[in-house]
Amino acid sequence: MAIMTRMRNNMPVILIGLVIVFVITIVFEWGMDYLGMSRQSDTIGVIEGKKVTYQEFSDLVRQQAEQYKQQTKQDPDETLMKQIREQVWNNLVTQTLLDRETKNAGIAVTDQEIIDWVRGENPPEFLVQQFRDSTGTFRRDAYEQALNDPRNKEIWINVEVALRQQRLAEKMQSVVFASVRATDGELRDRYMDQNIRADVQYAFFDPERLVSNDAVTVSDDDIRKIYTENADEFKQPALRTLKYIFISDQPSSRDSAEVLAEIGSILQRVRSGADFLEVQKDYAETSPQPAFFKHGELTPEKETAIFGAKVGDVVGPVSDYEGAHIFKVLEQKVTADAFVKARHILLNAGTPEQEASARTLAASLISRAKQGEDFASLARQYSTEPAASSSGGDLGWFGKGRMVKEFETAALAGRPGQVIGPVKTQFGIHVIKIEGRDNRELKVATITLPLKASNATKEDAFQRAQDFAYIAKKGNFETDAEASGLKVMETAEFAKGGFIPGLGQFESISKFAFNNDLGDISDAYQVNNGYAVVKISAVKKEGVRPFDEVKESLRGRALREKKMAALKAIVEQKRASVGDNGDLTALSSDPNIQVQNTGEFAVGGGIPTVGREFAFAGAAKNTPVGSVSGPVEGRRGYYLLKVLNRTPFDSASYNVMKNMLATQLITEKRQRVLTQWLAKLKETADIEDNRDQFYR
Repeated sequence: MAIMTRMRNNMPVILIGLVIVFVITIVFEWGMDYLGMSRQSDTIGVIEGKKVTYQEFSDLVRQQAEQYKQQTKQDPDETLMKQIREQVWNNLVTQTLLDRETKNAGIAVTDQEIIDWVRGENPPEFLVQQFRDSTGTFRRDAYEQALNDPRNKEIWINVEVALRQQRLAEKMQSVVFASVRATDGELRDRYMDQNIRADVQYAFFDPERLVSNDAVTVSDDDIRKIYTENADEFKQPALRTLKYIFISDQPSSRDSAEVLAEIGSILQRVRSGADFLEVQKDYAETSPQPAFFKHGELTPEKETAIFGAKVGDVVGPVSDYEGAHIFKVLEQKVTADAFVKARHILLNAGTPEQEASARTLAASLISRAKQGEDFASLARQYSTEPAASSSGGDLGWFGKGRMVKEFETAALAGRPGQVIGPVKTQFGIHVIKIEGRDNRELKVATITLPLKASNATKEDAFQRAQDFAYIAKKGNFETDAEASGLKVMETAEFAKGGFIPGLGQFESISKFAFNNDLGDISDAYQVNNGYAVVKISAVKKEGVRPFDEVKESLRGRALREKKMAALKAIVEQKRASVGDNGDLTALSSDPNIQVQNTGEFAVGGGIPTVGREFAFAGAAKNTPVGSVSGPVEGRRGYYLLKVLNRTPFDSASYNVMKNMLATQLITEKRQRVLTQWLAKLKETADIEDNRDQFYR
């Protein structure tokens, strides 16, 4: 009974575990959570005629939020709650569509199938795991006893429902994947990509160097031919543009003051004699366990406070982006590895001339710093590192493994106050000033109060946004925003259901934009870190972009095609001059033709001096060793290849690896098939999503 009690207590986790096992099996999430739903009147959405009530939806969201809390010991914030609601909705949509497809396919699971599975030689793995002893051995006797115990009837009913859902999904999976195969040609190609290496000599023909613009003529008919042959490229979905204002709901100065006041009162308790570690237990959900820290592992604010203290000191309050903290230094240990705090000035040295100039300037800067000039000011004035203008070249604390070797060696050998350089790395020439050196690690206990926006702050932000929406609908969006001290921003064009530039992925805002007219103004919508009110500022209907609109943008493409056609004739002539087994270096007498060797490379990866060029890789795999290929059309121009050496195809090795390669290839194909299948189901489904009426 102890096992069954544990199973009963863990049933929600077990059911979730079933889903996770199934998700792993089919590679992508199908959303096959077992959902027990109650019925209420408020409808949050309709999926293929099936109503989803607010009550059942919020119950599912609450379950997911509770699961998150159990795993992390923290309550999910509003941003995460939004993600949870989105995931729950997507799961409901997926589940409903899968149920429909399963029914349409006539797929069913009989009671006998479940009985045979549960009582057979290979019971479901999640059940087997519940009946393994300390040695990992499956206790079949205990399992059978639990199956036959009438007191376990309720839990076995729940297990049966979950197993039936899993088996239904597996059968549906078999239907979807029925046509997925891996041909022998695909397997041989995959084997070669992973195991064959080649060394290739090649000549590269650049159309921009070998065919002048004057040598070809581009007519309107040429451009129209591209337009006609690639009509799908010019289909334009319905597009919208929005103007919007944003009101933050992040912690206010009042919220910050309240947190600091509370952390201050905790500090007072500790300094009045309360045991720090005992007090910390009251804040365990937000405070980490005592741990050793090295330099560079803490925020700068914490770093300064903690490493400036002695063992036994209580320090704080310290505020950073994580919240407000107080600390007690519990223990110190000295390590062999040193840490340094440094600033640097970076100077460009990409060419020999730049390097010479950088070394001269570095010598001057070293002299000026040693004479007492402020190093941070010099960094702001001379360093080419983008962040130097604000940071003054500050790198903070670091130890071994954090910097490139040359920089690390020089810095870790330095003494506090020492100016070092010039030091050359792959990034340029550096001048380094060492500001601190330490080899301590400190064990620290922390009490942290996260800085969160209060309910009053959030409500105030929402009310401000709603008030603005009310006023703007009766007045003028832009002038009312200016009068309210709000900045009006504008998105780029976006398609229905897609990412909204400047705002993010918000289905409710997209829905408003495509269900309303030009100039319409929304209510307040919750977005990342606040609220937005939007105005539809531009509308484009679905259609095909007119030829005259894209004509000039296609002219360069038509010119390129003409030049590539002319170039192919040149390459064919050069191929004939070299012969079937000639040396391509003979072509290098023409300065416009580049002849190089790749060196050895894996034919399935990047190609040295060429990059990712699939046509080139294909020719490297298939051209006979010692022979010159025909013209190979790449993305940048044409190639002639001569394979100098290539790993022989090992049939024995291929036969050994064939099954593994088939598994890899079929898994990848199934991922694509499943993704496309689910996307098509959702694209054609009848879905009414009213969540924006229930959630801000």
